[in-house]
Amino acid sequence: MFKLVTGLPGEGKTSNELWDFLNNPAYSGRPKYCTPINGFDPSAHGVVAIDHIKGWQELPEGSVIFCDEVQDFCGTDIPREPPEWIKKLARHRHGGYDFIVTTQSPMYLHPFARKLAKPHVHYHRPWNMKMVRYEFESAQGDPLSKSAKSVGQRKFVTPNPEVFKLYTSTVLDTHKAKPPKKLIGLILIALLMIGVGGYLGLRQVNSLSKPKEDSVLATHAPKPASQPQPQTSMSFSPPVVNLQAEPSTWNAESIKPRIAGLPHTAPIYDALTAPTDFPRVAACMSSAERGTCKCYSQQGTPLDVPVSACFVFVKVGTFDPWLSGRHQEQQDQSQQSVAQASSQTVPIDASQVPVKNKGAQFTVVADSSRPAPAAKQ
Repeated sequence: MFKLVTGLPGEGKTSNELWDFLNNPAYSGRPKYCTPINGFDPSAHGVVAIDHIKGWQELPEGSVIFCDEVQDFCGTDIPREPPEWIKKLARHRHGGYDFIVTTQSPMYLHPFARKLAKPHVHYHRPWNMKMVRYEFESAQGDPLSKSAKSVGQRKFVTPNPEVFKLYTSTVLDTHKAKPPKKLIGLILIALLMIGVGGYLGLRQVNSLSKPKEDSVLATHAPKPASQPQPQTSMSFSPPVVNLQAEPSTWNAESIKPRIAGLPHTAPIYDALTAPTDFPRVAACMSSAERGTCKCYSQQGTPLDVPVSACFVFVKVGTFDPWLSGRHQEQQDQSQQSVAQASSQTVPIDASQVPVKNKGAQFTVVADSSRPAPAAKQ
């Protein structure tokens, strides 16, 4: 394994990887070596200090080698034609060697060694806040690029606080969490929207539950026997008049039509002649040759509509604001008709009906409303 660990200063690469180097069970019982780490005492943890990694082949097989700031030992300052000890890194697996090397950027490592990296781990702390760990199968030139993130495994991590007692990460921590102002603004807006949404939702729930409680109380409340129950209907049927409760006054004034020639306009018939419909523009016909245009109601009667308005109706039509009401009326009437028909239907027992072998028979009933003709003498 040649594990490449990258990350900018303060991103957590050394703290996380040093703790893993000392405590990972996979490295237990194996010889451990490390290059100098600021403030770290290798001998106190069973690790042997080495000055350089170029003599790695002289170490025991199965060794685990930790190299901090690898660019100081195997960086790009080495000629493109690498020395022999770097070339032999291609066969480090034969001796069971494992390398853990850290640096700020993968591009700081010598190209030959960089191509051997597997895996590549990158640590990142955006705005010095939550630490993120990306792991890749091979070295990535730009670990934070969109293409690299799409193939990497992302995980939030927190270094063990005990590791900072083992080495000196910094003499003064100047990296303070500082989220961008836009992020703070978005968080505040999100919190405000959540609060407003919760308030509106609570009001809606209360408004829905209150009528329900009122209806329950009204259902269980005692009702006076003499209290009339109101009835509502979507139908436009004419009102039913109780003539016995309100007897009409027959006199010369009450039977005199308000409009001459229209007897039904007399006051005596007001309770019976309430209109159930009104004239609407149902059709318009125009003649370009004659320059005429006439409109008709839904009953085919002519309407006194200005010619200019009539031409507009013919050309672009007119909005009918009562259309949905008529549709609802028709539906209600059809439902009432079906309900009445079903309630009046009487089942017939076929066994009780006598069967006639001949054709149908008819019975003629005399019209009792007319006097019988006088018998001829």
